[in-house]
Parts: sequence; structure tokens; C-alpha cells
Amino acid sequence: MTRTGKTSRGQSARSDTLKKHSVQGRILATVTIPRGGLDFGGGPALFPNGLSFIWREGENWLVSGPNGCGKSVLVQLLSGERFHPDAEVELFFSGPDGSDPERSVAVVSPERHSRLLDSIGAYVQMRWNASDEESVQSLGSWLSQDAVEGRLPCERFVRSPESEAAFAARRCKVVSALDISALLGNSLVSLSNGEMRRAMLARALLGNSRLLLFDAPFVGLDADSRELLLDAISRETAKKGVSVMLASMRPEFIPAGINRELALDSAGRVLRQGPWSGGCSRPSRKTPPRQPKPGIRHAPTKWRVEEAAPPDTTAKVLVQMKDVSVAYGSRVVFENLNWTVRAGEHWAVSGPNGCGKTTLLALLLGDHPQAYASDVTLFGRRRGTGESIWDVKKRIGWVSPELHACMERTPDALSVVVSGFRDSPLCLGPATARERRAAAAALARFGLTDAADAPFGSLSWGMQRLVLLARAMVKNPKLLVLDEPCQNLDLANRDLFLKHVDSACAASDVALICVSHLSDCIPSCVDRRLVACRA
Repeated sequence: MTRTGKTSRGQSARSDTLKKHSVQGRILATVTIPRGGLDFGGGPALFPNGLSFIWREGENWLVSGPNGCGKSVLVQLLSGERFHPDAEVELFFSGPDGSDPERSVAVVSPERHSRLLDSIGAYVQMRWNASDEESVQSLGSWLSQDAVEGRLPCERFVRSPESEAAFAARRCKVVSALDISALLGNSLVSLSNGEMRRAMLARALLGNSRLLLFDAPFVGLDADSRELLLDAISRETAKKGVSVMLASMRPEFIPAGINRELALDSAGRVLRQGPWSGGCSRPSRKTPPRQPKPGIRHAPTKWRVEEAAPPDTTAKVLVQMKDVSVAYGSRVVFENLNWTVRAGEHWAVSGPNGCGKTTLLALLLGDHPQAYASDVTLFGRRRGTGESIWDVKKRIGWVSPELHACMERTPDALSVVVSGFRDSPLCLGPATARERRAAAAALARFGLTDAADAPFGSLSWGMQRLVLLARAMVKNPKLLVLDEPCQNLDLANRDLFLKHVDSACAASDVALICVSHLSDCIPSCVDRRLVACRA
């Protein structure tokens, strides 16, 4: 793989030829993959017919295609996050002050989110432990000029007052546009997934990057947050000197300014490469997103129960919460929740980012310490009466962004599914023959047999999510808890998953609790809703 900066490393003969013959604009980057594609192990090679990709100034690219087609791989190759000896990648510009060109490439992706959590030593339950949160960098510090520019604490550096003033003005504008002003004092680990996605976009925009690479940036966002990100990305596509690449599977989440498309099939073969057929603009929304006043915190969440039919009072109660409130110091997340979930009931939980949905699920999973100080009863036993966390988890199948972010990347996919029997993101202990057979059958239901021996981290993000769905269902749980389970799934895999959830719910008395911001990602069996209402 070759990387050349305009001033720091010179230009290759090939790059001189490319520039000479470029009549549509100065070339920013190229990716060349030979016929035969890229073999990462554990499955067929990606881009089997090869790829010749040229990115010029003024071009903003949409990379589209189903799960596993290579969208994320292309983003990672351009950003330097992934290397393959058969892929030649060249960047025809320099970074700040003549540094490596990668310094001028910003990425927002689920993988970057996971890497950030790894860098601060985050673990699944960390968000709920206040003492751990205090040791983690705040969002405000993470968005400081030193942090954005990559300055080390020990580095002696004096910047001009003009530079500081320009950055402060830019930060104020970005933070306000993305509605994260009230979050600057919070630790990174305490942010919800939607809040963290907006924070990552802010960090990318503050870096004055030449290339902005967005891989599934809208997953897990509520409607208002999606509009904020779409508007922010659209503004970047209109800027001179900035070019955008968006890897996405949902056509309704395409910002204005996209004018080129690279469409791939399931194997990574190029279907289309050129002008985007979807046009260059999207319809304006009828109402603006919420914009709270800077520094004013949201009021505590209130909950509303909606049921299509009266509950079957003869069914076994699995979850019961009585007048439950959750607070961190003076900040009240939600209060006075009364909720009962019985065997065979199918619930959707909805509400805006940051309203406390994932906090609520953590109470169910036994991961939140405030469950012991609240009136929370799970499977007939009140929390804090002697049961262990493992007594709770063995009856629950679970998928969430937190679990995905903290799951081990090196074990193979089959071992990850087997870890569902251990109720841990770590693949602990040898698997029994029965567990391996059950895990193989679960993978087969989702069409993942060929991926069984592949390292979990080598799979695309969407395929990883399917493996986690198989993991959640492998032990036939009494309660299935799904937090944004269809994140980054293509339409075929989304429909496949929803079909299996509906079938499992129809064939047993399993209770379902599903969180999603997208109505088409809710199983059709859902007939009860818990809705978060926030002033």
C-alpha cells in the first residue's frame, strides 16, 4: 500500500500520469485492487473483479451495497485503518504543516466508536458506574484544540491568539449545530450511543480535514439527531476543499451534495461507478429539529404505556418495576416508572436519544447498580435479595450497541455465538459439543455458515451484528432484549432477522423488549409500547 503526500513525500510516476490526464478536477485519492480481489481470510475474497477508484476534488461519494460487500473495507483502506498487500492506496495531499496525509482524513464509523471505548478501557457496565466515569475524559476536553490537533500533554507548543480564536469560534458553531452544548461536562463513557455519534461528528468537523469518511453514521439516531447530522454533512459537501464519502444502505439518509455513487453487489463487484442516480438534494423537512437553549438540561423522562389489549393477568410476570427513578447526583434521567412485562408479551420501547432507554434496559439486565436501590423484580425475585447477576442473565438473550462495542474481535464467529451461553462478551472456556451444534444451527438460520470460522473482527459491521443476533437467540431465552438490533443491516438481513424474531415469539411464550428509532425495524408481533416523553 502506498501513501504519498503532496509536499512531504513527493509524487510517484503513476500519480503524475493521473494528474496529467485528470480533466474533471485535481485527484485527491486513488484505490487500486487487482483482479482476484482481497482475501482477508474466513470467506471469499472481496472485490473479486478488482477495483479502480479515483476520487477528485468536487466529488462527494455514496458507497452503497448489502452487508459484507466491502463498503467499510474501502473506508478503512482510505483512512489507513486497514492494510492489505494487494491494495494500492494513494492520497495526493499533505496533512497539517506537511505531515502525513492521514492527518487530513477524518472518520466517523462504528469501528471508530469501538476503538474510542477501547482506548479508555471501557467495559459493558462502565456507563452505570459513577466512580469509573469520573476517571474518563470529558467531552469538552475531547473536543479541545489540543485534543483535536493531537497535541500530547507533555508537548511544548505555543499557538497564536488568532489560531485559538478561530478554533473557539468554529467549536462554538459546531457544538451548537449538533446540539451537544449541554453535554460538554459529561464523561465520554456516559454519553448515549446517539450522543456519542454526534460528538464524533463534531470532532471530525473541528479538524479541518480534506476527506470526511462516514460509515453508517446514522445508526441508532432518533429523527432529530439524524436531521442534525444530515444538515451538518450537507454543509460540508458544499465547502470548497472538503470532500465527503458516505457508506450507507438507506437511501432516505443521503445528505444534499452527494454527486457520485460506487454501488457494489454482495461480493464487492462494481455495479455502478459514476454520477449518482439519486440526484443531488433531499427534500427539506417540514419542522426543524429540537434546539434546546445552551446550558439547559432536558427535564427528566416520563414514561407512557400503550397496549393494544389488556394484559393477560394469568401469565407469569417476568419484569416488574414500581415507581423506579434513576439519577446521577442532581441529574434525574427518568422517574416514577411503573411497568410490568409478562411472559408472551411483545414490547417496543421508544424515545429520543439520551432519554434513558438504554439505562432502562441495563436495569433489566442486572448491569445497573441502581437496580439494587429500586423496586425492580426480575423472574420473581427482587434485586438485592441474594440472587446473582448470572441468575438474571441466564434467562435473557441480549443485543445492544454496548455489547457489540465490547465484544472480543479475535475469536471466530462460532465462538462468539457460544459465548451467549456464558452471558459474557468474553469467549470463556471450551465449548461443549451441544453448544457448538446449537451455535452452528443459529448461524445457519441467518445464512452465516460460511463465516463460522472467520474472526469476528474480520467480518463487516453488519455481519457482526447478525452474529450477535444469533448469539442472543442461541439459548432460547425467556426474555429477549434487543437494543437497536437492526443497526446497519441491509434490507434483506433486516427482514430475515425480523422474520426469525416473529417466528420465535409465535412458537413460544418468550417475552420481547425491542428498542429502535425506526418503525420498519420493529417486529410485527409487537403490540405494546413504552414511550419516553421528555419536556
